Amino acid sequence: MSMQNVKFIKSLDSQKYPLVITLIFFLVISYVTFFHHHYWFENDGIFYLHVVGSEIIHGDGKNVKLFDSPAGGPAFYGILNSFTNDDFLTAKIVSLLSGTGIVFFAYYIIKNIFNVKIALIGQLFVACNPRLNLESIYAMNELLPIFLIFISLYFITKKHLRLYDIVITGSLLGISSMIRFQGMPVFIAIFVFLLIRNKQIRINLSYCLLLGIFFLLAFSPLILYNYYTHGTIIDTDSNFYMLTNWKYQTPEWRHKISENILDGKSSGLFLDFNLFLKNYFYNLFYHNPNRLFNFNTLNNISIIPPIPFLGIIPVIGGLIYSLKISPSRTSLIILLGISTITTFLVYLFGDFSAHFFAIIMIPLLSLGILNIRNVERNFLPLLILSVVYFLVISTVPVGKADHLFPMWIIIPTLSAIFFIETLPKIFLKIRSVKDSKLAVQSKNMSILFIILILTANLVFSYVLLYYALHDEASYSDIKNEFFKLFQRREPQRESGYEVKQIGDVLSKQPGIENSYVMSGSVNYAYYAHSKFVYTNLQEGVKNDSLNDFVTRENWTALDRYVSNISSNPTDRYDIYHPLPDYFIYNPLTPNAVNPWNVNNTQFEDLKVLANPDNPRIPPNFELLFKSNKTGTVVYKINHQIDK
Repeated sequence: MSMQNVKFIKSLDSQKYPLVITLIFFLVISYVTFFHHHYWFENDGIFYLHVVGSEIIHGDGKNVKLFDSPAGGPAFYGILNSFTNDDFLTAKIVSLLSGTGIVFFAYYIIKNIFNVKIALIGQLFVACNPRLNLESIYAMNELLPIFLIFISLYFITKKHLRLYDIVITGSLLGISSMIRFQGMPVFIAIFVFLLIRNKQIRINLSYCLLLGIFFLLAFSPLILYNYYTHGTIIDTDSNFYMLTNWKYQTPEWRHKISENILDGKSSGLFLDFNLFLKNYFYNLFYHNPNRLFNFNTLNNISIIPPIPFLGIIPVIGGLIYSLKISPSRTSLIILLGISTITTFLVYLFGDFSAHFFAIIMIPLLSLGILNIRNVERNFLPLLILSVVYFLVISTVPVGKADHLFPMWIIIPTLSAIFFIETLPKIFLKIRSVKDSKLAVQSKNMSILFIILILTANLVFSYVLLYYALHDEASYSDIKNEFFKLFQRREPQRESGYEVKQIGDVLSKQPGIENSYVMSGSVNYAYYAHSKFVYTNLQEGVKNDSLNDFVTRENWTALDRYVSNISSNPTDRYDIYHPLPDYFIYNPLTPNAVNPWNVNNTQFEDLKVLANPDNPRIPPNFELLFKSNKTGTVVYKINHQIDK
């Protein structure tokens, strides 16, 4: 064998473990994806990838409006689907490959900075993360931009940066930002890193310029598309996301932000600055950290997701170790001083129930800044990313934990450092004896903790996937149903089965291709091969008739606008004026109700539809289907019959 072949084989042998972990992840997720996920129940996936993507590539993008996502993602999936002719399969394959790629590059990102042991443990924490496993089987557009971000982090965390590393990083972040905007805060973080990484200001500025140029070049197709299609550079609107997700609101602010949406004005982030600050600090010190460390939600990406708060410990331990903070009197005084000041400020201006994380976050951030020179230079990008991304993303409350994945690599990395380096030293320190046997025992103790955490994650992943893929219980029921999963029970239906069943019923109706189905989910229309009118069942005017509701007679301008752009075909400029031919009523759970205006709408009036025998249902509402399991009712609307 030639020397080159020998080197190649040795290289493969040294990397066999990360490759094996990646392969196992791919095989397990592939099995779940193709053998247990048969129906497309992900509403956002169908709308963005099937409806919007199809309209954009067929030249109908001018009538499309997306509130919180750029058009690049739907367009990309639309192009892919022109080859596969199967949106569902395309979306599943991209999610599977993206999740696998994230696991693969996680090892090499950490290996750029730390040793093989830390990199392997960090990769295992990534591969066994329940949220990543779940998103890897979903037919949505969440993981592809995160995969591109992970590749960029691999190049930017190299010990010796070259020009091509900067070029690749900027290009990948630009492409990622065309799919989802999470790539932009990552770009800002990398820009800051390149600017302060050393004292060679001229070189740093040239690297920043190069990063910016290639980011813009990669991002420019979206800019050009928006400009020539809509006459603007960025065509999304954060106003609607704030309107539907901000915790603290006032009637005056809601009125102004609604006007902004209808008038197409730029973000009203600072429309009421005091209200912005109230929401921002709530997001920064409670809502978004809750998604990272689980204060009271299972929708989190903690290293120990089932148990609240526990995931913070290894992260703090790993951070203190990586900052090389010595337990000196000076460090202790600084820590206590900043903690005391922060606690006083929270007590004076804030609320402990909503801002308690500031007492942890601000002292750690201060120590990090004071000891930043102790950190490995190529670890700086991840540390800066975690701070910058979190500060930027906290302008809004993240709806799903996976929106924090772009900065999340720091969590498994610091946790791996804690279990490999910090915990054994703590154990030896407590025993106060230097002995080879004790060193072995301390390592075994760390291994035991790692095994327990990985086992808990795998079990929780199984439970999470089971409930996501079956119609047995809602996500919030998982905690109560956890142990019931292992009891003998009747086989449960797959999620999306009823949607497919209703779609099949509708597909047999005459002229369904040109008919409109009105519901809160586009999924039914997808399987019925029909057109679609969106409703969240909380529009209209209280005590209006059901016929007034389905014709959107007295809906507010904002409700009609949201319905139009969320329908199929999308109707940004209110051109089509669709008249629903079918209506699907789903009883809403309490947490799905918008508390701000529901009492003035027809939400309560619509409940009569849950019982097809109710005499208050108009005679032109003809029952087609009712589910005994979910209570979903399907009506055909005969408009020729008098109201």
